[in-house]
Amino acid sequence: MFKHKKLRRITKYEQYFMITIGIILMVLGFYYFLLPADLVAGGVSGLGLVFNKLLGYKVSYIVLACNMVLLIFALLFLGKKAFIKSIYGSILFPVTLYIFENFLPPLDIESDYVLAVTFGGFFLGLGFGLVIKYGGTSGGTDIPIRILNKRFKLSLSASIYSVDGFIILLGVMAFYADYGIITGLYALITMFISGKVADMVIVGSNSKKAVQIITDYPEEIKESIYKAVTRGVTEVEVLGGYSKTKKTMLVTVITRQEYYLIRNIIANIDEDAFVYVTPATEIQGDFQERESDE
Repeated sequence: MFKHKKLRRITKYEQYFMITIGIILMVLGFYYFLLPADLVAGGVSGLGLVFNKLLGYKVSYIVLACNMVLLIFALLFLGKKAFIKSIYGSILFPVTLYIFENFLPPLDIESDYVLAVTFGGFFLGLGFGLVIKYGGTSGGTDIPIRILNKRFKLSLSASIYSVDGFIILLGVMAFYADYGIITGLYALITMFISGKVADMVIVGSNSKKAVQIITDYPEEIKESIYKAVTRGVTEVEVLGGYSKTKKTMLVTVITRQEYYLIRNIIANIDEDAFVYVTPATEIQGDFQERESDE
């Protein structure tokens, strides 16, 4: 007899616990590996490192100040939902960094860029992947990236490269007298590693996924997906090879940011649904990045 594993809904407590773990891992990667090596690898933490060099204030103070300003931009340009959703990560990241700065000694790896890039990129990607997988946001530059994507119609990848690329350029300028362009080149490698690790943590190595859902409640799931993420859904009639029972399979393509939402939609409606996710390596036709104020 085959054992059927029910699809479990992720609770709010589990969601915020995992988001918290993710942000702690991001801070760990930044504080222990990027900060000692003066690697400005994008993000508000990178801005904090730049202004720490120029003004001498603690990085956590600068990150908190930048995040508060960016929260205002989220409210003005992305709406109330995005503002509320960004509050937790925007506050937790600098608070955690402040604790690290004041109570934990940094590592002495100033000249070991291979170690800094490898482990810094790994922990940043691991933490960010957990935050996104569980439906959260780390705040910070997530906000201007989404503004560029939603308001100015830049693709998500172009928005990320624009914002983080600008911060890396500021880092090169701030530390040019000490390192030339070396830290900027290592920062690009760090971004690449963290992006790959984040993708693997969320739903595998590809940013877009094809989701197949075999369920007894196709209409309810389909309508919920339409309302939540504005995705097209294909229906396929299937026959169970073992049970000989007729069911409906729903097929849709999602981005990594939508995984948590889709998973909980299915679990809320049909915990007995059979769900599997595969990489969507090439997409032709009408597929657009999600535009939402969630």
